Amino acid sequence: MNRQWWNTPVTVETRKSGERLTIGDCEAATMYMLRNWPPRPEGRAFKTARAMLVEAHEGNIDAEVARSAFLAMLKESDVRIFE
Repeated sequence: MNRQWWNTPVTVETRKSGERLTIGDCEAATMYMLRNWPPRPEGRAFKTARAMLVEAHEGNIDAEVARSAFLAMLKESDVRIFE
């Protein structure tokens, strides 16, 4: 996967209490979704984020658009975000 870097990384709390993970590009966001996603992976924002990350990878949209979709997905699932 081609890295599409974000202007501002996103730091989230992982499933392990107190542990944080900083995500700075579309590739890392995709890997986070594949490996660490909490329950409700079929929410509307999850589907949108997945599609936007693929579009960014293919060069069809700006990485910041995919980042916004990724943030919406995190918020939909109540994942703690540190910005």
